[in-house]
Amino acid sequence: MPRVRGNTVDIAVQKILRKIENYELVTGDIVSDLELSKEFEMSRTPLREAIMILLDNGILERTKTKVVVRAITLKDINEILEVREAIELKSIEIIVNNKGLTKAQLKELNQIQEKLCENTNNRDFDTFFEADSRFHEKIAEYSGNERFLDICKRIYLQSQRLRWITMLTPSRYTETCEEHQLIIDTLTKLDLNAAINAIKSHLLNSKINYEDIINNKQWNKIAQQMKNMRL
Repeated sequence: MPRVRGNTVDIAVQKILRKIENYELVTGDIVSDLELSKEFEMSRTPLREAIMILLDNGILERTKTKVVVRAITLKDINEILEVREAIELKSIEIIVNNKGLTKAQLKELNQIQEKLCENTNNRDFDTFFEADSRFHEKIAEYSGNERFLDICKRIYLQSQRLRWITMLTPSRYTETCEEHQLIIDTLTKLDLNAAINAIKSHLLNSKINYEDIINNKQWNKIAQQMKNMRL
């Protein structure tokens, strides 16, 4: 029988993720439910559940004696982007074939886009990532395929691990805002080929950005420096 997730477990998941995103926990660091229960002033039970969820999603990994933060590799990133591309391309095909977005859906997507661009202008990169994730989840949701959305939520949980990487290249946020607008425009025009190209281009640019960072020998050093600043 699958585990039943409660609100406390979800809160625990987000708290652990936030420690990873804020460089307080980096690759190889031990994740202890006992230590976290003291820090978060929470019961160990939801924290154990949260750790299991993060293990299932590949964000943490179990060694012979402990649970640690799992390294993120280019292979991980490429696989995440490949799944996103497959789902989002099929989603926009379904949306266009169903005569496009409804007025309510278009309004909602535009509101997310406005928030995303506002966060970019304000350099609020933490909130930007949340708006970016919501934008892509909505693409899957509007297809009407519930399984697409379930997979997306799992994938975007894994994608949160990438939040701190993108902070190293803030210029990418402005580009993302422009690329999202192109996706909205092509969907509004019911131009399937243009929408497909917009999605592919957006995800390719994200991939190139991640590769540039990961291939930079200084990125682990930067992560460690950020961790020391948080301590």
